[in-house]
Order: sequence, then structure tokens, then C-alpha cells
Amino acid sequence: MIALLSLSAAATAVAQQNNDQLKQRVLAQAQSLSPEDYAFTRTIRSDTNSNGKAEKKVTIEKFDPTKSADARWTLVSIDGAPPSAEQLKSHQKEAAKRATVPGYHRVGAYFGMPATASESGGKTVFRFASLPKGSISILGTDVSHNASAEATVSEANGAALVEQVRITVKPMRVKLVMKLDRLENIARYRIGAGGKPFLMESTSDMSGSGMGQEGTMRNTTTYSDYRAVR
Repeated sequence: MIALLSLSAAATAVAQQNNDQLKQRVLAQAQSLSPEDYAFTRTIRSDTNSNGKAEKKVTIEKFDPTKSADARWTLVSIDGAPPSAEQLKSHQKEAAKRATVPGYHRVGAYFGMPATASESGGKTVFRFASLPKGSISILGTDVSHNASAEATVSEANGAALVEQVRITVKPMRVKLVMKLDRLENIARYRIGAGGKPFLMESTSDMSGSGMGQEGTMRNTTTYSDYRAVR
């Protein structure tokens, strides 16, 4: 019995060490990338339903880190049509909301936090009970303190890849005017040109109420046309 317990403890210790090493490898991989590395296109498909009224919207934007800070994001089209002067003005006004550039580099923010790990389908799942400030916001309010994340990591040919990050936010009030019932964001990554990991798609599902209205919103965002700029 003592021998079996010793073997079990040793196996647990080895698994923990392997998971710690994997976590550090992912962290180093993410930190080797930056939002300055690539230009890309993103397409946002929004489906909203407020008090029974459904709306759909498709927005296409381009990001180019070689341009000045206020010109890095370009609005290409809305619902297939060139943006109007008013839409361009509104897009420019909301530039501050796009200061945080999406990408695989952001994985590093999560993997720098404490985590627990488990195995699922031959992959390692890291669970983060809390997220660093600035990870996720609603209506301009940082709600990272109320969020948690699960990151699924695969390994192939000695290389690690975070295939998916799932973030959930607990029900809460935002700015006293909105009651958030549910928020889930899932980001998916894959290896692209040059063996680099890229963000390919993210989906966000939110439901809540406020100002006498109840509604849901689902955003599906795809990333394409990656182009190395340095």
C-alpha cells in the first residue's frame, strides 16, 4: 500500500512538473509575439435581439500596425456597402475601444496567472480562476475581476499550441444600468504561415437587461489576410 501511494504521489508530481513546463512554454511563445507583427482583416457578424426586435450587421475592418495610432484601424464596409461619412466619424470616435489589439500574443496575459491543469482528450486544459486587469470589458467597464478562463493546449512535433480560450463572466451589474446575465467568449487559434500561431475566430454570446429592455447579442469575428510587417 505504501509503495502504491508513493508511486501515485510520484506520478502526480511528474504530471504537475510537466504541466508547469508546458505552461511556461506557452507563456514564452505568446510573449515572443506582439500586435506590431502583422496586419490583418477582421469581419464582425453581429446578431442582436432587443425586446423581440432582431437586427443583423456585418462590419469589415483592416488593421495595420505600421500606421499612426489613430489610423491603424480602417473601416472598410458595413453590410457590404462603403461606410458613410457619419459611420467613419463614429468609427474614429471609438478608436480608444480598439486600443487592445486581438491576437495570440494576448494568451501570455492569461498564462502569467496561477492555474490548475487537467487532461481532456489528449490535450491539457488550464483553468484560470481570475484574469489580469484589462482582459475583458463591457460598456467601457473592466470586468476582468469577475471573469475566469479555460485554455485548451495541444502538442504536436514538440510544439505547443493554445487551440482555444474560453472566457466566462459571472452575472453582475455594469455601471448600475445593466444587469449582465451571461457572457461567454471563445477564441480559436491555429498555426499559420511560418509556423506562427494566429487568432482565426472568436465568438461572443451575451444576454442581459437594462433601461427597461432585455436582449441578447452574438458576435462572430473572423480574422484573415494576415501579413507580416516586421
